Amino acid sequence: MTHPQINILIPTFNESRHIVEAITNAKQVGQVFVLDSESTDGTRELAQQAGAIVVNHPWEGYARQKNWGLDNLPWTGEWIFILDADERFTPKLQQELIRTVGSSNPATGYYVNRLMIFMGQPIRHGGLYPSWNLRLFRRGMARYEDRSVHEHMICQGATDYLRHQMLHIRSETMSQYIAKHIRYADLESDEWVKQRLGESRVAQSNELFRDMLRYRQWLRRHVWPRVPCRPALRFLYMYLVRLGILDGRPGWSLASLMANYEYMISLLYREKLQRALQDQADQKIPPKKFS
Repeated sequence: MTHPQINILIPTFNESRHIVEAITNAKQVGQVFVLDSESTDGTRELAQQAGAIVVNHPWEGYARQKNWGLDNLPWTGEWIFILDADERFTPKLQQELIRTVGSSNPATGYYVNRLMIFMGQPIRHGGLYPSWNLRLFRRGMARYEDRSVHEHMICQGATDYLRHQMLHIRSETMSQYIAKHIRYADLESDEWVKQRLGESRVAQSNELFRDMLRYRQWLRRHVWPRVPCRPALRFLYMYLVRLGILDGRPGWSLASLMANYEYMISLLYREKLQRALQDQADQKIPPKKFS
């Protein structure tokens, strides 16, 4: 049953394969808003036919695009849930969302656990599950940190955790998966350079997380970029320490892909940092005087 207090935001770019199913699923919870980034594959038309309110806006980056949507879309509900086009509410989560916004719980934001479906199989190991994301919040009480990729939400007020999970269905081709992570590696290496040069404007971990999540993110952002042999360590951590081996072939594939992802970040980071340090040095050299 749709709840009038809940609005769902789905950011899109060329999501024609997923968007109708995503909207059909999300409409069971509330009004759906699609924020499209100038798709060329008919995503906007399909979204309108499926019953969503569609707004087109040129791409600004993962965090800034969604923050623009939070500031400018014609919201009607008190609560907003941010959903990707390849994510789905389970029936139990749909019911829990409706109960939650109608309760007297004082929380202003809620973390939701996400289960990845990769190569047709649920992934419950490798450090990828549970995967908590703050997605449900009172309108005007949360927005994304200013980060290029892997951004998180800053929520004003108390937060809580929902019991039931949503699904993250990775159904893209392997070439699409790899291309996406090349783009992510490029953006992540930019953030590492900003952090190294003291130019990062992202939020502190204590603003974003609580309990163990806070410490994990601090380690990920401040310690992990300085650790040697990251690709090998990432593989061993996912496949052996966090028991990715129990996920069979998908577990091996994910550990291998994420190790390569770390290697791409490392290569790009070293190249960009060297260039940035050289630019800084060049700016400090006084111009030669000619007589």
